[in-house]
Amino acid sequence: MKNFIKSLELRLSDLLLLLGLAVLAFFLYFGQEFMQHPNPNDVPFPLWAAIICFVAMIGLFGSYLYIELYIRKEKINPYIAISFAALALLNIVAILAQPASSSEVVTIRYNADFPELVGTQETVLLSVSPMHKFIFIAELTGAATFIYIAFFVFSKRITGIKFIEYLGFLFFIFLGVMFLFSYITEYNCYLMTFKWLLRIDKDITMDELSGMYAVKSFILHKNAFGMMCMIGIIFTFINQSIKPRIWLYPLAVFFFINMVFSYCKTGILITLLVSFIYFIYRLIVTYKDHPKRNKITLIVTGSIILIALVVVGVPYLTKGKVLGKIYELIKSVTGEGMTMTTRTYIWDNCWQLLRNGWWLIGRGFGSICLQLMPLNIVTHNDHVFPTHSSLLNMIGSGGILLLLGYLVFLGYSGYVVIKSYKKSPEFVFAVGIGVLCFLLYSIIETIHYLMLVFLFPIFVIYFQKEKEVVGEVPTETKEELA
Repeated sequence: MKNFIKSLELRLSDLLLLLGLAVLAFFLYFGQEFMQHPNPNDVPFPLWAAIICFVAMIGLFGSYLYIELYIRKEKINPYIAISFAALALLNIVAILAQPASSSEVVTIRYNADFPELVGTQETVLLSVSPMHKFIFIAELTGAATFIYIAFFVFSKRITGIKFIEYLGFLFFIFLGVMFLFSYITEYNCYLMTFKWLLRIDKDITMDELSGMYAVKSFILHKNAFGMMCMIGIIFTFINQSIKPRIWLYPLAVFFFINMVFSYCKTGILITLLVSFIYFIYRLIVTYKDHPKRNKITLIVTGSIILIALVVVGVPYLTKGKVLGKIYELIKSVTGEGMTMTTRTYIWDNCWQLLRNGWWLIGRGFGSICLQLMPLNIVTHNDHVFPTHSSLLNMIGSGGILLLLGYLVFLGYSGYVVIKSYKKSPEFVFAVGIGVLCFLLYSIIETIHYLMLVFLFPIFVIYFQKEKEVVGEVPTETKEELA
């Protein structure tokens, strides 16, 4: 660790970046509260505190950029800087252009409590207060500045593949803190799941279990908890490709077990899919080194899949007459079709907000979710605020222009991945699996804050650095588990 820190050549100015990131994290945490409360007075976050945080964040990030760009004369690409600034300014314009209050006529297409209301129309009030606009602009400014620094300034100094490895270890520590917090504060959620499995509490239904007793920890939402677990599992694959360690596989299983308690169906299914792909890939690339071991592994894997198909198929075909508990779990995972029904309903409402020209520049960061919430009437007292699609959330926040900007960046990242594959196939494949994981997740789930959407493309950008030695990824001896 000491050698790694020394190799980074950290400067005193980097402390400014870390402090600014801490303030930004504080802003993002409370920004989600503002997205869920149309009345800003309901949010326990006073305006004076927001102003102090904003000034501190701009001061810290601004000082870092001044030192790096003007004092140390770091080169920047003016086209990238101008394009990035233009997208951010357009989004600020979209936020400011939102009316303080307006009304929208929405057709109710789904209501779990009152199905007889489906097909009727209701007029709902939309509002974005000046305080909301200030918070959203502050969040956007901080997030955009930090993304620019991470991509195009700080990353020029971090050219070793070791950076990605240690970044994974830092995330493992974060997950450990998140799990510990949930064990202490939400132990009843874990207990209720075990009670349901052991039939101790026979009254609770699976829907209640996945709703009221889903683990969220301190990141406020079960899907966000599941996504963090998913990132941790991807990091185990990436670190395993850099330097094989036998304990990384049990660690990935531990992360997945914790994910199950979040009842994040999208994260669970996608993680199982990409883990299976990665597992088969690892067997293929190490087959010559361990033919006997891999034959046994393939037989065991095939047997497990066959047993799983029987365990899942029998209760499904018998409609729960056999293995009723498994059937209830299948219904919960599939949502009996309601998962996609509610999502398409939310997506349609989002499109209603974007008509009449808003599709070009969007309604602004944060504003789209705040205005979408009153339209998403899924039960009598439950209004959902996320778009449940990161791609649609991009269009809602920044319009087609922001989506095009992201697709260009993502396409370039894919080009770099393909170009780098021959140098280090296992490492590049693990990173590619991470990109695939996020793309699948972003289609039908919201990745909170656009900053996280770019998490894995950041990694592949490192491949183009002149000092990057991708082909010299350390490998272990053949006797060590690959």
